[in-house]
Amino acid sequence: MRERQFRRQDGSDGNMSHKRRITGHAPRTLGRRKVIVPALFVPLVLFIGCVKQRQPIVTLGTPHFVPQSQPDSLAETGIGQDPGSGGISMQWYSAKGAAGYKVFRTDTVDLSGKPSMFSVVSILSSATGLNDTSTVDGTAFQGVRYYYFVAAYGPDQAVGAPSDTVSYELLIRPSLTYPPPNGTIDEGSSYFRWIDNTGGGYTVVRVKDVGAAPARYIWVSSRFQVFETNANRSFNFDSVATSPLVSGHTYQWRVDRFNPDGAGRPYEGSRSVWSAFAVK
Repeated sequence: MRERQFRRQDGSDGNMSHKRRITGHAPRTLGRRKVIVPALFVPLVLFIGCVKQRQPIVTLGTPHFVPQSQPDSLAETGIGQDPGSGGISMQWYSAKGAAGYKVFRTDTVDLSGKPSMFSVVSILSSATGLNDTSTVDGTAFQGVRYYYFVAAYGPDQAVGAPSDTVSYELLIRPSLTYPPPNGTIDEGSSYFRWIDNTGGGYTVVRVKDVGAAPARYIWVSSRFQVFETNANRSFNFDSVATSPLVSGHTYQWRVDRFNPDGAGRPYEGSRSVWSAFAVK
């Protein structure tokens, strides 16, 4: 028997609604067009949207300490005493991928003389705005040899390889006596006095013109030995100053005391505070 077919007045197939029900598709209207979206498509989209994106693996570089400069050089780099706080300052080169740095310290050595039992003494991070490549250990005591290394850590807090190790020991700081702090001297009274309670070793005197713009060193003396407690030296006794003391200018001076290693760099030492004076 021939199957009877009929069409509605709008020309559509009367069996269409039945076909929609058995296909499992849901009609969706876009303007005047009807789009059929598979029923399994929506859960699939939601599943993909919930998948956590994998974070890229960060390869951390290894920091290295900035080499220590010679004590009578203009540029001061590397480990040494911070003239302001009196702590031990140090700098290092940045490491690739670092979110911050951890500074480790110890004052203990094993039977072979190798430093051991390090612990974290400082943490520098971008979250605290201290993601720097320098720090000052303000908890160091005089007469104690400290050893340091630094390691970078990444965004996941994983710590990278340690840097090289540096060490330093603070000596008693020189005490400046003349010119008096914030005092005024005659143009012809160009000599400096200080108290050195350590004795022996080497000394460097630094003078900078702070009335100039910008402030600049005019004298970093050659290193010399001091054995007396009440020490003194005339300005430019070694003829290396780049400018005389000029009337009407304001200056700052400092005394550095150190004992050098085989390469001439200080393995222990101290720096006085900066002291200002003016020339009549």
